[in-house]
Amino acid sequence: MTGLDPRTKIVIIICLSTLAVFLNEPRPLLLLFVFTLVVLLLMRINFFRMVMRFKKLLPLLLLMLIIQSVFTAGGEVMLSFQGVNILTTNGIHSSLSILFRLLTFFSSAMIILTSNSKDYVLALVQLKIPYEIAFMVLVALRFLPVFIEEIKDTLVAMQLRGVDLQRIPWRHKIKFYTHLFAPLLSSVMLKAYQLAITMEARAFRVYRRRTYLRLLQYRVADYVVMGFFVIATIAVLAQDFLY
Repeated sequence: MTGLDPRTKIVIIICLSTLAVFLNEPRPLLLLFVFTLVVLLLMRINFFRMVMRFKKLLPLLLLMLIIQSVFTAGGEVMLSFQGVNILTTNGIHSSLSILFRLLTFFSSAMIILTSNSKDYVLALVQLKIPYEIAFMVLVALRFLPVFIEEIKDTLVAMQLRGVDLQRIPWRHKIKFYTHLFAPLLSSVMLKAYQLAITMEARAFRVYRRRTYLRLLQYRVADYVVMGFFVIATIAVLAQDFLY
């Protein structure tokens, strides 16, 4: 499945994300997450790298899991403190649904990594998406790793000046992040300005009709995979709404 057309991969991501949004029960969401992992396995995505990326999100996911469990009323009370229900069966049900939904979102987004970003721009254009929007997607995909590296460099620079993020009290961390994001925002604005000048210098949007050296072509496997995902998504949603 690694050689699929980028448009087919976009359809796969849309189908998986749509199912993750509309399904509400933990069991089908768990099955959807497992199916997404199988798709990633067929696309030969590095699971170790994916787990390492998810590892950074684990504290946030656990915090959201606890908050959702505490503030969802109803069901059998499993843990309470001074009359306040802390853990209920409905809370666990709701929090597990959100957890599997987010994991499916993150996992399906990894499919983007199996093709070149320029191929996705070409795919969006051939899907009749305006080139300006496709170009914005390309710029976002191109500059996101650059901004992440700049955040890391800024953090290293602050640590070299003796700032220990682990020892900063929570009430002072907001001020710390203000000092972190101010130079980052300035850098983003500068890069956007330079990019705008470059685009103007290369006559961006002068001609309405653009031509491309290479065009994407569907293969039989693309039609089979797209048909399977679209039909399966409609069938699952129809069954979920009817029953």
